[in-house]
Parts: sequence; C-alpha cells; structure tokens
Amino acid sequence: MSSVWRERQERGTRWVMHLYLAIAVYGGRTFSRAVMAMTCFYFLATAPEARAASREFLTRALGRNASLRDIYSHLVCFGTTLLDRIYLFTGHHDRLAIDIEGEEVLREKLALGRGCLLFGSHLGSFELLGIVGAVSRGLPVNVVMNVDANANIQRILAEQRGGLPYNVIELGKPGAMIAVKECLERGEIVGLLVDRVYGSEATCVLPFLGSPAPFSLAPYQLAAITGAPVVMAYALLLGGNRYRVSFSPLADRIERSRGEACDGVLPWVQRYVEGLESRAKEAPLNWFNFYDYWGASSR
Repeated sequence: MSSVWRERQERGTRWVMHLYLAIAVYGGRTFSRAVMAMTCFYFLATAPEARAASREFLTRALGRNASLRDIYSHLVCFGTTLLDRIYLFTGHHDRLAIDIEGEEVLREKLALGRGCLLFGSHLGSFELLGIVGAVSRGLPVNVVMNVDANANIQRILAEQRGGLPYNVIELGKPGAMIAVKECLERGEIVGLLVDRVYGSEATCVLPFLGSPAPFSLAPYQLAAITGAPVVMAYALLLGGNRYRVSFSPLADRIERSRGEACDGVLPWVQRYVEGLESRAKEAPLNWFNFYDYWGASSR
C-alpha cells in the first residue's frame, strides 16, 4: 500500500509559522480565525489535489455534490483545529469550550490494569485527546505517531512551554513497539491514529462511505499481542470554540481467530470502520485526510 499522504510537502516556512503563532497568542482567537479564513482562500485556489479529495469525501459524506463553499468550509474547519492546537500547546485551554463524553469508559478500561489503547483518527483533533488526558485529567498519555522531519508545525508547537504534554513514540523507530508494551504494562494510555495505512503494512479492505478503502491491521494485531483493552476516541469541532471529546469501547481484549479473514481481527476492524463512518457523517468537516483516500487501495 502506498502512503501517498506522506509524500506531500508541508506548506509554509518556519518563520511564517512563528509569525502565525504570535498572531494567535497575542491577537486573540477571533482575529486569528479571520486571518486563517483568508489563508484558506489561498489554499482553495492553489491546492487542487486537496480540493479534489475534499470534494470526493464531502460528496460521499453529505449525500450530495459538494460545492466550493462546502470545500472552503472544510478547509476552514481544518485551519481552525490547527489554530486551536496553538492554544492547547501554549496553555490557553480556557479559550476553548470542551465537553467530554464517556470518560467513565476510559477509566473502566484503565482499571483492568493492562493499560489502554486509544484508537483515534484524522477525524477531528487528536492532539486535543492527548492534552485532555494528560493535562486536564492527569492521565499518563503516550502517542504513537509518524514524526516527519519536515513537520514545522509539530516541531514549533513542541517547543512551547517546555514541550509536549504527552510522550511521543515515533512510528517505525527501532524499539517503538517495546516502548508501547512497557507503557501498557505500567497501566498507561497509548494513542494511535488508525485510519491511515503506513508503508507496506498488512491491510483489510472494507466498505467506507460507499466504496472499498484500505485499513491497517497493525493496531488490532498490537492489541491482540499486548492484551490491552481498546477504546475508540474522537475530538470533534462543533463550531465556534466548541469541541466534543468522546470515548466508546471497542474491546476489553482482542483475540485473533487464526486462519480467518484479515488475520482474524475482521470483526474489530469492521466495528471501528462502522464507527468512523458514523462519526464522519455526523461531522464531515472534521475529516482531515486530504488525499485520495479510496484510490490508495489500488496503488
């Protein structure tokens, strides 16, 4: 499988991002959103691949042909979460109104004593999930992620106020899975983004919004190996400064059925994909996979 999304170069130089960070912190959220909204017009005009990907997804999720206005609103939603990421990493949480649903689910899984795998996605703000747990709730949070050497946004935000509020486990780095296992053995949370395929991972192709799309088996195999319970998590922007963080159970323990489809974890992958589709239809502007999501299955 191709990770076409990894081939995209990040747009924007480091000094521009520092300037925007200063505008966000000192100019206030209302002014910063106005600047960001104007920037989105530029990307609407100059990013044809992202525009096409947005149109395809929104057409599927909305059940009608997506308009340019829909695509622009999609870009503004994405830009807003990037802006709010600045507030999260600089300690200005009070500028956001965050509702949390299902926190008891997360705590019940942690009480089992095997840690917890938090399955997130590029639907909404995954950073918000990590910060809510680590800062607001005092829970030990580790996030497995791809660390792109060109990711200016991530590097700059990590430099704010002493660094990230959660521990990063770099995907693909030697010892990463050992680190995950150790975190779970200590009873900690390990968050993963499970809606994208990384490199040549084994996949399961399932219907998603009307057409087959590839989903990685690695997170489910990891859950089966470690015996950790799994919780699905979303942090969706509802409009204005309002977010809703929600947790729902996927499994107390994933056990593989040898010789069955998708390496014996098909029921769990299906359950996750069905949940992802439902949430994507509920809040389609929160979908932040700006590449040919379905075409990736044929690459």
